[in-house]
Amino acid sequence: MAFWDVFKRVKGMRFGFAGVPWSSPPERNTSGFLAAYGEIYSLFGICIRIATAVSEVKWRLYKGSERGERNKVTDHALLRLLDYANEFQTGQEITELMQLHMDLVGKAYWYLPLNKFRLPGEIWILPPHQVKIVHSKENFISGYIYTGAGEPIPISKGEIIRFSMPDPLNPYGSIGYAQAAAVELDSEIFAGKWNRNFFYNSARPDAALEYEETLTDDEFEKLRAQWQARHGGLSQAHKIAILEGGVKYKQIQISQKDMDFSLLRKQTRENLLFTFGMPLSVMGISENVNRANAEAGDYTFARWLIKPRLTRIKNKLNEQLVPKFGTGIELDFDEVVPETVEMKKGLAESGVRSGWMTINEARKLNGFDTVPKGDVFLIPFNMMPTPADKPIVPPPSAEAPKAKVRLAEEQKEAMWRSYAAKTESQEKPFIKMVGKLFDEQADEVVDNLKGADKPEDALFDKDKAIEKFKDTFRPLIEEIFTEAAEEALKQFPLDADALKWLATRSLALAKMVNGTTIEQLRPVLAEGFAAGESIPKLTRRIRDFYRSGYEHRASTVARTEVIAASNEGSLWRYEREGVEKAEFYAALDERTCDECMDYHGNEYKIEEAHGLIPVHPNCRCTFIPIV
Repeated sequence: MAFWDVFKRVKGMRFGFAGVPWSSPPERNTSGFLAAYGEIYSLFGICIRIATAVSEVKWRLYKGSERGERNKVTDHALLRLLDYANEFQTGQEITELMQLHMDLVGKAYWYLPLNKFRLPGEIWILPPHQVKIVHSKENFISGYIYTGAGEPIPISKGEIIRFSMPDPLNPYGSIGYAQAAAVELDSEIFAGKWNRNFFYNSARPDAALEYEETLTDDEFEKLRAQWQARHGGLSQAHKIAILEGGVKYKQIQISQKDMDFSLLRKQTRENLLFTFGMPLSVMGISENVNRANAEAGDYTFARWLIKPRLTRIKNKLNEQLVPKFGTGIELDFDEVVPETVEMKKGLAESGVRSGWMTINEARKLNGFDTVPKGDVFLIPFNMMPTPADKPIVPPPSAEAPKAKVRLAEEQKEAMWRSYAAKTESQEKPFIKMVGKLFDEQADEVVDNLKGADKPEDALFDKDKAIEKFKDTFRPLIEEIFTEAAEEALKQFPLDADALKWLATRSLALAKMVNGTTIEQLRPVLAEGFAAGESIPKLTRRIRDFYRSGYEHRASTVARTEVIAASNEGSLWRYEREGVEKAEFYAALDERTCDECMDYHGNEYKIEEAHGLIPVHPNCRCTFIPIV
């Protein structure tokens, strides 16, 4: 029997409560879907699991090399921003809240107030129902208006990162998973309230008292009050009603059993899980779940729920946040798919054991940093190279004299690759230190602006800067030099020639860097003074000067000096080990210049080789000892 048919069968009924019109429930707006998160247990369970999983993933920053490789950056302002977020929230809390907004209403807003360096200094999540997009015919979006502070606050487009899931009907709109399941959410919340009311007052009216005669208003009110007093509320449930005077009791409400709420709510829950694509096992539902499909559920959860969400975040941040901190860097996240992790681990193990993958290649495949001397192949002892087109030659007997042979080209290339990998890792502290010195220098120039009448008054003290740079560079250069000469140093201490080279090199580098900086900074300041710019504008001009060329200049200085110190240390070691000659070996790839190729393969006496490398800034050549 249909629910409405029960009411049609009862005629002449008069109820003791105000009537409620039969109509569709009101449509939820953005704030309504956000509120549903705290009202519907199944929606809460699904969304919090996804948001927690997304927020726990570790973000990494990589800097691309000229060879197309990615080098991990461990200390950067962008990483600190993502971890710190703001004074009251961590980066994990920000990510969790953002993902909740995305799943519920399909949009989220990061507000990025700028610090004194005109870089994003904090991240705040704005409630999506309190952000209004300002449309633009020319630029699509010209800005935003925040309405949650009592009065509308305009926010520029550059201070907002808008995450959005597509709405096919509205390019400015968005549709979240919760919105797509709006009917299911209403069904769930109404069924829950019905059940709650049943235990409170049996969800009455569930029956009608029929009289053959019409009651007066006083008789009606008296009967209603008596019935409510004897049978209303939890404490009066299931008491026997005694009727007299021709009164008949007629059941009109469908019982809980008839409504089958358990089946209804289970179906609603499954529909919600289907909308999100959530496996049952991830929600802790053990029905028809064994170990095999539980592991499959973990894979599905990671591959189709978590990874696409992380990819969406990564692409948006790399497009709109990362460029604010410089070029040549990109964000990425650790692998989250279990099967992929195991596959990479197995591939790395088999590759290293079989000898076709170096240790560092295996480490990079699994997201680890390279290690010194890790660019080598581990070849099994029971295997030896045998040409397919030549007869097998047995190894010489133990009595046969050992012939001296030159290194094969493959061995030379392997030595250069090992050398290149080591020097690239040595560049990182050099680049960091150069950046720190440039930042301090920029602060000095900005301070000098306060009392400067002309551009020369604002320039930094060149002599003091040279002395500071020299004292800073000397330990770094010495460390690289001694690492290259490590074996020989166990028997021979650094002599006067080596110490003189170290002192001369660090002083020359300090003069070169600061001399170049002064020459480039002078016209920048002159242009600002000529234009009559204020101190804030001149300050911005100085910051832009140091920031715009910092990475390239620091990288060039670091690579050039690391190559110089490493080669000088190697030559010093060769001399102590009795090596008389060395071969010039150029980096044989697409970036090798003609100037270096002119030297490639030339042999030099050790004493003649000093100072030849680096041939030019960013040189990557080395010397191979001729034993």
